[in-house]
Amino acid sequence: MNVPVLKISALLSCLTFCKAKAQSIKELTGLASIYHSKFEGKKTAAGELFNQTFLTAAHRSLPFNSLVEVINPLTQKSIIVRINDRGPYGHHRLIDLSETGARLLGFLGKGVGEVKLRILRWGGATSPKPLADLDPQVTYFAADSLLRRKTDLRIHH
Repeated sequence: MNVPVLKISALLSCLTFCKAKAQSIKELTGLASIYHSKFEGKKTAAGELFNQTFLTAAHRSLPFNSLVEVINPLTQKSIIVRINDRGPYGHHRLIDLSETGARLLGFLGKGVGEVKLRILRWGGATSPKPLADLDPQVTYFAADSLLRRKTDLRIHH
């Protein structure tokens, strides 16, 4: 075998391992922040218009369309959000939530809150284009349905 083929083979093996390693991570803990109202109606990284009433969120690296259960460890309240944006980019924050998400978790007035993330489904879209026409409210109901099937429970409020 020649050297370039070995390098490409090694690179592909590493990429496969890194993706598998990333997908093996199922839970994360950290701080959640709340989208500023100035983003209302602006396009997200996935090409959708941001709406504070939808249960969507921003994460730096989770694939678009991933479904994530966000749990407030102090109250055990939880919601399911769909990742459709990138961020947050500062202050060691793990995820940005809409006002509705923060309200349901009980920290809307505080600005930030400690959360645990449980990845329910890894998204598959690598570009924003496939999601541009997706109705975020429909995906909320799909997320709720997925949680009910997995646990036979409704979203905890």
